[in-house]
Amino acid sequence: MTDRDIVVCGIAERHSPDDTTVADICTADLVTVAGDDDLEHAAELMRQVAVRRLPVVESERLIGMISLGDLAIEQDSDSALADISGADPNS
Repeated sequence: MTDRDIVVCGIAERHSPDDTTVADICTADLVTVAGDDDLEHAAELMRQVAVRRLPVVESERLIGMISLGDLAIEQDSDSALADISGADPNS
């Protein structure tokens, strides 16, 4: 479930947190990449399905996440997105 699922499918649809399950609002068709997929494939999938993060799986088990910021750091380390993504967290 993503923050977008919570906002678009939960809050905007006025689902009550008391009687709503994760399955009621989460994205049903999960798109993933394998750990040995190349970055271009991940970027193309992100474009096709308009997401900013992709789960990385191996044998149907989650082994990580790749984000738009990760791609920016690897592909254009001088970009503003790469600078923001590479900064220390503020929490």
